[in-house]
Amino acid sequence: MPTLPDWIVLVPPLLVIISVLTTRRMIFSFLLGIITSALIVKGGNILQAAQLTFKHLWTSTGLGKATSIEGFLSSWSLLIFIFLICLGILIVFLSESGAANAYVQLVRKKVHSKKEAESASLILSLFFFIDDYFSALTVGSVMKPLALLHNVHPVKLAFLTTAMATPLTLLSPISSWVGEIVLQLKNVGIGPESPTTVIATDPYSVLVSAIPYLLYPILLVLGTWYIVLRGISYGPMQKYDNYISPTHETAADVGPKLQQTASLIDFILPLVVLVGTVFGMLLYTGNYHLMGGTNSLFMALKTATVHIALFTGGITSLVFSIVYFYTKGTVPAHKIAPSMRTGFMLMFPSIIMLVCAWSLGAILKNDLETGSYIATMVASIINVEYFPLICFIFGALIAWMIGSAWATIGLMFPIVIDMLQELLNLGTNVPLHSVELIIPLIGATLSGAVLGVHLSVLSDNPIMSAASTGANHLEHVKTMAWYVIPIGLVSALGFTFIGLMIDNLGHGMSLGIGIIGCTVLTVVVLELCQYLFSKPQT
Repeated sequence: MPTLPDWIVLVPPLLVIISVLTTRRMIFSFLLGIITSALIVKGGNILQAAQLTFKHLWTSTGLGKATSIEGFLSSWSLLIFIFLICLGILIVFLSESGAANAYVQLVRKKVHSKKEAESASLILSLFFFIDDYFSALTVGSVMKPLALLHNVHPVKLAFLTTAMATPLTLLSPISSWVGEIVLQLKNVGIGPESPTTVIATDPYSVLVSAIPYLLYPILLVLGTWYIVLRGISYGPMQKYDNYISPTHETAADVGPKLQQTASLIDFILPLVVLVGTVFGMLLYTGNYHLMGGTNSLFMALKTATVHIALFTGGITSLVFSIVYFYTKGTVPAHKIAPSMRTGFMLMFPSIIMLVCAWSLGAILKNDLETGSYIATMVASIINVEYFPLICFIFGALIAWMIGSAWATIGLMFPIVIDMLQELLNLGTNVPLHSVELIIPLIGATLSGAVLGVHLSVLSDNPIMSAASTGANHLEHVKTMAWYVIPIGLVSALGFTFIGLMIDNLGHGMSLGIGIIGCTVLTVVVLELCQYLFSKPQT
């Protein structure tokens, strides 16, 4: 068989992107990319390609380690999947019990204006930091009656919901995204010392360190608050900001009736149990000195076993919620099993997509070495100083095209790590302090992925926000773009500044100046857009 050209390694990721754009089927597209990659690796041998495909898919599930208790507890992916399933079931229980709707009962007496209603939506989003699906599905449906009562159009409410959902989840060190991102980092070579490790450090500590570099999520959250408090309104959104709800409608008419037995404590308690258990297990597995260990708080969090903490927190909060809601009578016995099934199905597509994304990422990195090829090709024309900006732009572009932040992370991380190895001539088991550029690169990649899905009509989060608020999906994406694009441009300037100044000023100084400067610039840009694109009131 003739030797294949080097550029052939670019075909699988490009094929995935094209397939998603044409079919809008994520799992099918990833499987197509995996099979194509395997055929290239095995030179067209169908049997060997099938074996390689199955090997990577099976490895990504983590089921191969579940033959013993020790193996089960060491399986990162399997325990993360269980955590996601527990989280999905918890979401359904909070909805079925009426606990989430109890928030409306609390704020209804305190909200007297449109601005206060919009602010109440943003405040409610703070409670749903644990998962962006949870936030998108719940905040919109819970706030819709109150929003209509105070003339907040569903399109504006959808923007407020989407703008807070994913950014808050990503900015939280304990959320459904943590396990997925930590696993991705581990799969691309960031982890304990081993023959395949590129950067020898704890992947969770890398993620936590990257949170301050999530410029776009940070600026979007701050910018959204400024938009609400300042009353910024321009572009297509201005039409919806002038909306007047029909006078005959009330909150009781347009929204679901609240269960009188539900209270705010029903909503808070399961989340407190979840977060408290996860945090406690992080300290315990990190050998914290107050729990019989020897480590300080910082070292305990740095060395904690994240997948066990998330798994334990998920199981504990689920068991607590079942017993609590059943005892109160808000979720009767005959609804427990259907609710658990609904919660499982809520997360099942995401789990399958993760398995496919990890499998494709492993083949691209270890078998095809796509990232190494790209790095070699562009190393001579890319300055390391502009690498954070490039990661941000390409992350946004890919996420916009395929509509999935998680899939974008699965495609981008292997390529970013390989390019970093090539640009800096890294070997294996390099200490983190020798390659601290990885921190802003991860922040830039994740920021770009979030910006991309906010602009994509294929993304599930805007779709969920539109559905939960009753907004038109395309109108939601179009009106939101007028706000997120300016903030995205400011974020790009921030990553440019950090990349150029990080060597001269250091991480702390360049980051601090970058965040402060970008925050001020965000306010200026929003005010400028208000001046240029708003129409006079008639």
